[in-house]
Amino acid sequence: MERLTLIGMPGSGKSAIGRTVAARLGWEFIDTDHCIEQRFGKKLQAVVDELDAEEFRRVEEETVLALAPDVHVVISTGGSVVYSEPAMRHLASLSTIVFLALPVQKLHERIASEAPRGIVGMSEGGLDELYERRFALYQKHAHHVVLLNDETLEEAATRVLSQCRLTSHH
Repeated sequence: MERLTLIGMPGSGKSAIGRTVAARLGWEFIDTDHCIEQRFGKKLQAVVDELDAEEFRRVEEETVLALAPDVHVVISTGGSVVYSEPAMRHLASLSTIVFLALPVQKLHERIASEAPRGIVGMSEGGLDELYERRFALYQKHAHHVVLLNDETLEEAATRVLSQCRLTSHH
């Protein structure tokens, strides 16, 4: 399969790792969050603030269903895309799906160190509850699960490539 889709929790590094993997393969990189920003002409956070969770998920689903990428592309998705069966079926039909699995503690550290951002579907239970709810979905939809913890970006990218048996150009 000449396309990869990265799924996982907010803070798991989907965009950064996706970009690195794409660069190493000489592939194109698509970030669905970025597609949503372009469609609305505003930052993702503003879109999230404007729509309720259900509307946002519908936008995310439409965005994914509209993807008809060329071959040789790495797609990074929003964390809540796994709630959409049609979106996941579409991604599975056109790509190898890789779940970037990080310990929830790591996600806490990463998200805390970034600007606080609205995470779709984040209720009172916070990150831990979201992790619990989504973990099984990520696993169910993934063709490969890449377990990450303290790797550098380059190491993480290498692990994704080797698990998917892809050879990078550099």
